[in-house]
Amino acid sequence: MTARLDGQVILVTGSTAGFGRDMAERFAAAGANVVVTGRNRERGQAVARGIGERALYVPMDMAVEAEVEAAVAAGVARFGRLTGLVNNAATIQGRKDGPLTEIATEDWLHILNTDLAGTYYALKHGLRAIARAGGGAVVNISSAAGMRGQTGNHAYTAAKGAIQALTRALATYYSRYLIRVNCLVVGTVDTGEGKVRALLDDPEIGPKLRQLYLGRVGEPREVSDAAAFLLSDEASFINGVELCVDNGVTAKGHAINPAPDMAGVPPPPNRWV
Repeated sequence: MTARLDGQVILVTGSTAGFGRDMAERFAAAGANVVVTGRNRERGQAVARGIGERALYVPMDMAVEAEVEAAVAAGVARFGRLTGLVNNAATIQGRKDGPLTEIATEDWLHILNTDLAGTYYALKHGLRAIARAGGGAVVNISSAAGMRGQTGNHAYTAAKGAIQALTRALATYYSRYLIRVNCLVVGTVDTGEGKVRALLDDPEIGPKLRQLYLGRVGEPREVSDAAAFLLSDEASFINGVELCVDNGVTAKGHAINPAPDMAGVPPPPNRWV
């Protein structure tokens, strides 16, 4: 990705860990200045130190509009403008989420306030800054939950589905300001924190996940590379797209059927984490 993002200034929400952190690091390696954001100051400062002069860490809670506005302003003050925004931050689904009739109202509102309202705050202030810079690009991060029905996690599903619909609306309107808005639909990614390994080892969830992903789960760089492409001039005529980075999860039907070997040739070993 060398020089792919030369001269850009990109704010990545939720970039103190996971593939948000990987994006910040890889964007900087590709020539961009990056605004690292997140609530954990220790981790955020460590990410910025690791990147060097191309990075600025700003503590930010996505659910607090004033903090989001301040992070955008800090990035512009440090680097002179903002040309890119990645809406990556989200609450961890599953802890208090579930079927709609079983979710406490306060939990429903908390998830939507972070995942959807937080994205709105970043877009509201980020789009204004990018327009002042003369244009740029936005990448929203969604998941298969926004495209396919799930038996649980309905608040998370509602937020992600709304973000995908909003992507199309924003792409339609903000192109007049030379701003492209696209969305990555991301599958399960192993960020090295042990969460994916635990799911794969679960006797009930593991077999289903392996069937769903047909080979392996994702790596952070695969999400980062897709985001970098959509932010770069290489994608200058791509707008309003929902690009699936999920190893075919959203293309696969619900029915699980064993796949026969092709013409007697067995598939290669799966690269599971």
